[in-house]
Amino acid sequence: MMRLCSLLALIITLAALPAAAQVDDHSDIEFPPLAEFEIPSPAVYELDNGLKIFLIEDHELPLVQITARIRTGSLYEPAAKTGLAGIMGEVQRTGGTRSMSGDELDEFLESRAASVETSIGNTVGFAMMDTLAEDVDEILPVFVEVLRYPEFSEDKLELAKVQANSAIARRNDDVNSLTSREFSRLVYGEDSQLSRMEEYATIDAITREDLIAWHAKYYHPNNIYVGVVGDFDSAEMKRKLAEAFGSWPAGPSFGGGEIQVPSEEEPGVYFIEKSDVTQANIRIGHLGITYHNPDYFPVVVMNEVLGGGFSARLFSRIRSEKGLAYGVRGRVGAGFLHPGATTFSMQTKSESMGEAVDALFKEVRGMITEPATEKELQLAKDSILNSFVFNYASKAQVLGQQMLFSYYGLPDDFLEKYRSNIEQVTGADVQRVAETYLHPDKAKLLVVGKAEDFDRPLSSFGKVTELDIAIPPPPVREAAIELTDETRAAGAEILARMTSAIGGETPQALEAFRTVDEVVVSMQGQSMAIRQDFVLVFPDRIRVTLQMPMGEQVMVVSEGQGFQMMGPQSREMPPDQVQRQISDLGRNLLYLARYRDAPDLEAVAAGSGEVDGTACGWVQVTLGEAVSRLCVDGEGMVRKQTYQSTHPFTGAPGNFEVVFSDYREVDGYLVPHRQTTRIDGVEFASLTRQSAEINPEIDASLFERPAA
Repeated sequence: MMRLCSLLALIITLAALPAAAQVDDHSDIEFPPLAEFEIPSPAVYELDNGLKIFLIEDHELPLVQITARIRTGSLYEPAAKTGLAGIMGEVQRTGGTRSMSGDELDEFLESRAASVETSIGNTVGFAMMDTLAEDVDEILPVFVEVLRYPEFSEDKLELAKVQANSAIARRNDDVNSLTSREFSRLVYGEDSQLSRMEEYATIDAITREDLIAWHAKYYHPNNIYVGVVGDFDSAEMKRKLAEAFGSWPAGPSFGGGEIQVPSEEEPGVYFIEKSDVTQANIRIGHLGITYHNPDYFPVVVMNEVLGGGFSARLFSRIRSEKGLAYGVRGRVGAGFLHPGATTFSMQTKSESMGEAVDALFKEVRGMITEPATEKELQLAKDSILNSFVFNYASKAQVLGQQMLFSYYGLPDDFLEKYRSNIEQVTGADVQRVAETYLHPDKAKLLVVGKAEDFDRPLSSFGKVTELDIAIPPPPVREAAIELTDETRAAGAEILARMTSAIGGETPQALEAFRTVDEVVVSMQGQSMAIRQDFVLVFPDRIRVTLQMPMGEQVMVVSEGQGFQMMGPQSREMPPDQVQRQISDLGRNLLYLARYRDAPDLEAVAAGSGEVDGTACGWVQVTLGEAVSRLCVDGEGMVRKQTYQSTHPFTGAPGNFEVVFSDYREVDGYLVPHRQTTRIDGVEFASLTRQSAEINPEIDASLFERPAA
C-alpha cells in the first residue's frame, strides 16, 4: 500500500510540472542556474621561522590529517644521479629517524592505526600524517622527526635502489606508458630536465651522503607548507604546530634553478617499433601553457569543446562517427612552473593508423578554422562547472587545492573565481586561444606499433626518426682487465687448476648431474624457504622443480625450447628466457669443468684477492654469452664468483656475488654444498645442498611437456 501511495505521489508531482518541461529531445531541456557553491577558506599563519600553516576544521569524523609540501623536486637533481630525489623521498620514511629505525617506526604507527609517508615529485616534496584525533600529540612529534631528522639507513637505501632498478627493467613493458613517456621527451627536448630518465648507472651512483646533502639543502621550515584538516580546535592546533616546528631554524631560501624547455619548436615524425601489439598508439602535440597564463580559462573551455567528454569533437567524430578508436582525447596542457605538454592521443587498429592520424590532425586544425558553436560552448562550460563541484567534495580536497595554488603562487582567490572566470569565456575567446595555442604545423607525431601492419607507411607524414628505447646495461663494478698474452696465460693456468680440482681427471665423462637443495630467499625484509630439485643433462637439457609455499613450480628447457608449469597448468617459455637459461649454464662450476676445452672458452687473469681470509687468484671466464669472475684458491676451489644477471624476482639487471663453501667429494668430483648469494650488495639467498648425484639415471619424460 505504501509503495502505491509513493507511486501516486510521484505521478501527481510529474503531472503538475509546467507544459514547457515536456520536451522531445534531451538537448532541449532547460536547467535552472547553478546554485552558488561556497568554498571554505583555510586559516593561514606563518611561524617566525617562515613555515606556513593552513588549517581547516572538519568535525565529521575523529580524524586528523597533516600534509606538508616542501620546495624541492626531482627536476633539480644532477643528471648523473637521476632518481636521487625519488629515492630520498622514499628512504626519508623507510630509513627511520635518529630515535627509531624504519621497522620500529612501522610497528609504532601500525599499533596506533596511524601512518606517516613521504615522497618527492617533479617540483615538490611531500609528507603526510594520518591519525586518530586523540593520538595527535603522540604522532605529531614522529612526523616532525621524519621531516627534520631522517636517518637514511643504508639497508633501506639499497632496497630502494633495487626497487628503482626493477622499475627501469619494466619501463618498456606497458605500451601506453612507453608512448606517453617518449612523447613527453620529444616535446620538452633532450636538454630538458623533464626528459631525463633513471638508468641503472644513475641509480648506482646514489649514496647515503647524497641523500643527507639533499635533505640539508632543501628541508628548512621557510621552504615548507603545512596543512591540517580534521577534528581539532584551530587555536589549539596552531599552538601545537608552533611548539613542534618552532625550534627548527630557518635556512637558505629555495634555489632550485631554471627548468629548461625549447625556445623554438620543430615538427617531426617519430616511430617506435613494437611488434607484439595489434594497435597503433598515436600522440600528436607540442608545448602548452602555464597556469599563470591570462588565457588559462578560455583554454580550459576550448579543451572541453575539442577533447573533453562524450560530446567533444574528438570523441564524437573520431570515435562515434568514424569508429577509429575506443577512446580519443586531447588538450592544451598547463604546468605550474613550466609549460605543460599539448597532447592529442588515441589508439587505433594497426590497419587504420594512417586514417586515424589524418582524422586527429583534421580535428585539431578544425578547432582553428571551425569556431565553436553556441551549443558546444554552453555544453563545455556546463560540463566544466558541474564537475568542478565534485573536485571539492571534502574539506581535505579543498585544503589540498588551496595549498597547491599557494605553493605555486596562484592568486588567493583562484578557486573562488574559477566559476565566474569560466562563465565569462566567450566564443570569440575560444576562437582566439585556438588560433594562438594550437600549432598543428609545428606538432610532433609519435606512433608506436607494428609497422608492417599499418595501412600506409608512416613516412607519408614526413621523414621518420626511429627512437631507440633500449635500456642501457648497469655499470660493471669490477675493474677492467688488461688483455695480454701474459694475462691470458695466467688465466688459463688458474682455470686449469680449478677445473682439474672440481672436474677430476675425466670431466668429459660428465653426462648429467642432479642436486636437491634447501634455499632460503630474502626479499624486502621477508624470508621464504624453497626446496629446489635441479637436473642437467649435458649439454643443455634443464629441469628445475621448486617447492614453494604457494605450490610447486616447474621450469623445463630442452632442445632450444622451454615451458613452465604451476600445478596442472603449463605455458610456453618466451624464447629470450630460454636462451638466458641456456647461456647461464656457462657460469655453473661443473659445466665449466665439463667444457674446459671448448674452443669458445676464454680465461683471463684478473688480479688477486681474498675470501674469508683465504688468498685466491681472480680469473674472468667467458663461455658463450656467459661471463663471470672466479676467485680460485691454491687448491683449485672457487671461493667466490661475481657476474651480472637478471634479478629473479624484480627482472632488473643486478651485480651478483656468490660465495661457495663446504666442498664435498661426489663420485670423484668436488661439489660445493653451501652457497650464499648477494645481489647489488644485499643478501638474497642462502643455499644448503641436501644431495648431489653424478650421472644419475634421468627419465627422458621429465623434459616432455604434458598434453593439454
